[in-house]
Amino acid sequence: MKLRNVLGAAVGTVGATALANRVLRSRAGEFDPFLEGDQGTYRWRGFDVTYAELGDPADDDVLLFHGISAASSNHEFSRVADRLAEQYHVIAPDLPGFGHSDRPPLLYSASLYSTFVEDAIEDLTDDAPIVVGSSLTGTHVATA
Repeated sequence: MKLRNVLGAAVGTVGATALANRVLRSRAGEFDPFLEGDQGTYRWRGFDVTYAELGDPADDDVLLFHGISAASSNHEFSRVADRLAEQYHVIAPDLPGFGHSDRPPLLYSASLYSTFVEDAIEDLTDDAPIVVGSSLTGTHVATA
């Protein structure tokens, strides 16, 4: 009898949680971009990585990579991106799994982010860009 009650409670809890998640997801809607400027999408390894682009594309490129934490996004550069855009062409992606970028079921690792940084430098910029990485992402930038 007790096992039946425990199993019933567990099934009820899982069902209620699934229903609550569905309701919350339907109410959430889309959220605005974190940085002003043109919003673009970069297709990388079969999924979309979003980025903000500011400044004149004819100017030297500055690529800004945010750090890695639960709430990270290109918003980390909101206080400096506009000022940099006065002299540079600024590109600030949301790393895979962060911000507006897709969150596919991958093994998120240092190797994955180092490869992403290398590919983004090659694919999103011309010539030799200035590359900035904050926090842990600075390590991935340094090894790219």
